[in-house]
Amino acid sequence: MNVSVHYTAHLKKVAGRVTQALIVEEGATLSACFTKICDTAPAELRALLVDEQQHLRPAILLCVNDQQRPLDDPAPLSEGAEITLLAAISGG
Repeated sequence: MNVSVHYTAHLKKVAGRVTQALIVEEGATLSACFTKICDTAPAELRALLVDEQQHLRPAILLCVNDQQRPLDDPAPLSEGAEITLLAAISGG
């Protein structure tokens, strides 16, 4: 099944792209997709997404089809789902 990944803020710069096509098993969960994203990501991007224990960093929010979802959401994704990775932005 095909899903698309969208990177925002500085994540897109580190990823070297704004979007990524991802092929996953039918009925894959957000967690399974995120694992595949991390497994194929450059080390610099992976370090921004997960900590040393491979846990999602608190500053990263995940959205599926424009709705925020927790990483452990058990709902299967559908064909064509859009996963957006949002990084916290600060400044002043």
